Amino acid sequence: MIRAALLLGLLALPAAAQERIAPGEFLDAADGRTLTFRTYPTGELVGIEEFLSRTRTVWARADRSCAYGRVEVRDERLCFLYDDEPGVEHCWLTLRRDTTLFVLMPRTGEVQQVSDITDKPVVCTNAPLS
Repeated sequence: MIRAALLLGLLALPAAAQERIAPGEFLDAADGRTLTFRTYPTGELVGIEEFLSRTRTVWARADRSCAYGRVEVRDERLCFLYDDEPGVEHCWLTLRRDTTLFVLMPRTGEVQQVSDITDKPVVCTNAPLS
C-alpha cells in the first residue's frame, strides 16, 4: 500500500521534478527561513513552516493555528514531530525540479510544492504549546 501511494505521488509530478535530494540539502535551503507549502498540482495552501534551526520549526496551518515541531533526518526521509500531536510522525521524501522544492508523503502519496521561501516569521492565531 505504501509503495503504491509513493508511486502515485511520483507519477503526479512532472518527470523533471523526480530528482530526489538528500534531506540535508533540503534543510540547507530551509534553515533560518520560512517556507510556504501548497498542494501539488492544485496549489491549495497547506501551511507555512518557519525553520528556526535544522532541528526546530514553527508550523502554521492554513487556519493560522501553530505548533512547534522537532525535525529529524531518518535515512532518506525528513520527519517532523509536532507538540500538538504527540507520537505522530510526518515524514517526507524531498525532491527538486530546477530550483523548486517539493515534498512527497510516502504514506499517502500527497505531493506538496514549496511555493515561497522568505525571511518573514510565521503568523499564528495561537501561541505554540511549548
